[in-house]
Amino acid sequence: MASFRSRKSELRVLSVSGIAVICLIFAAICLIFVARDDRVIGTLRQLMSDAFAPTYDVISRPSLELRKMRNAATNLVDLQASYTELEQENQKLREQLVELRRTRVLLDRYRELLALPVEPSLHVISARVIADLQSPFVRTLVANTGRMAGVQEGQAVTGGRGLIGRVVSVGRVSSRLLLLTDFNSHVPVLISPSNTRAILSGNNADRPVLRFLPKNARIEEGAQVVTSGKGGQVPIGIPIGVVRFDGNGSPYVDLLEDFHNLSYVRIISTRAIEPPPSDPDTQILTERGR
Repeated sequence: MASFRSRKSELRVLSVSGIAVICLIFAAICLIFVARDDRVIGTLRQLMSDAFAPTYDVISRPSLELRKMRNAATNLVDLQASYTELEQENQKLREQLVELRRTRVLLDRYRELLALPVEPSLHVISARVIADLQSPFVRTLVANTGRMAGVQEGQAVTGGRGLIGRVVSVGRVSSRLLLLTDFNSHVPVLISPSNTRAILSGNNADRPVLRFLPKNARIEEGAQVVTSGKGGQVPIGIPIGVVRFDGNGSPYVDLLEDFHNLSYVRIISTRAIEPPPSDPDTQILTERGR
């Protein structure tokens, strides 16, 4: 009786083994003779993927968690480095703020001693660039702010870093801006720290040049260039760029702003300065001279 049961279990094992072998052979035949892009094979593959998707999900979870932990550790290291860098920059800004406050106090004191007039406060009008008319012959922009917002011709226009040009024509709700690089642009500038005066002229290139420099003027490369305020339309002290020299030794200005990526600009609304009244005695002498 016991031998009969053992033979029966052996037959069951053999039958299971035989079925498994047959399935393997059938699968091999299918892989060899059936095209890989066959629709039936694709459907079976998709069914197998759907059936084993939960298993794949469970198996992949540890690796995903490890990846998240690694990314978190990397972010913590980067965050620590960024925090240290920000702390250093913040310390430098605090020192510069203290120096600026000290300079402001000294400047106010010198203004009182010299009885200098106080510079008027500047009103800034923000605008968005709606058209870029730059070409090999024209360097202008169109902004969506005009006469209704208080924009006038000749007012200075800045970007996020420094001067970019001035207003040349104004409409009711738009204005045209002449860039510093345009051939018709001529702006009085001051070169620090030697306080050398010059005219920044555009040449339809990305590097405007310095003209009308005084004789024997000594200009160092890297010197700061700001507006001189001469003429009354453009305020004094607006940063423009730094001095560079080309291969021939001619000075030009490396501008702070990238004119090709301007989206928003700021128009500085300044009060027009009226000319002084003429002296009657001078006017009589002038008429007699005629």
